[in-house]
Amino acid sequence: MSTNVQRQTTRWLLIAVAAILVTWGLVYTKVFAANVTATWSYNYSPEPACSETQIAACIDHFEVEDITNQQSFVLIQRVSNPSPAVGKVDHISASFKYGPPFGQRTISVIAVGKDPNGARVTSNPFAARVTVTVRPGAKIALAF
Repeated sequence: MSTNVQRQTTRWLLIAVAAILVTWGLVYTKVFAANVTATWSYNYSPEPACSETQIAACIDHFEVEDITNQQSFVLIQRVSNPSPAVGKVDHISASFKYGPPFGQRTISVIAVGKDPNGARVTSNPFAARVTVTVRPGAKIALAF
């Protein structure tokens, strides 16, 4: 009788562990993540894109960030400058999976450049931002 109880207990314990592992895997492999496309415009006239010949006082790339927690921004994706990156460029975009976390999130796009000394500088993350509800599996289009 005790052998039967031990088998049942072991069986239920293995089922519970398997369920926990499957749930963890689904959450952290972004199976339920939202599909997000962010689109924006940028004017390179005041400051050109960085290149082999322009290594300072230039725009190096963009970053899409979750700025919901203003104490700790989360980098979602790095986006290279488009080609060509001259004058005003419309329809710069990035597509990515996002979530968890789900719910109300504030997403921002920042320009990352180099100052005249070559040090990293960024644009104001609050200048190009949108607050959106991120739901599992949703298709979301963000325009900045």
